Amino acid sequence: MTRIGFVAAFLLAGAAAASAALPPYWQRKAEIDAITDSGDVARKLENHGPIDVIEHVGNDHYRVGGGCTLDVFIVDDASAEPMPGPRKFKLQIGNLVCK
Repeated sequence: MTRIGFVAAFLLAGAAAASAALPPYWQRKAEIDAITDSGDVARKLENHGPIDVIEHVGNDHYRVGGGCTLDVFIVDDASAEPMPGPRKFKLQIGNLVCK
């Protein structure tokens, strides 16, 4: 009986660790989806044409381009409870740069 309890605890611990974060491809997809769905990004760019490109500049840093460029940063959501699962984040929008 003790062996079954040990095996069950081991399997549950492995399941919690496995769901701790998204793989990099899916995390990046979630970040890009958040950028394209953001009303704040849309409002900043609305008078400067459509989004033509979203470039991954660096760690947690994207550059959204069209007629102008807009830097968008991924920041941890401090208001979210720390729980296993995908990263909880917010967008921090930089200044609009037009040439």
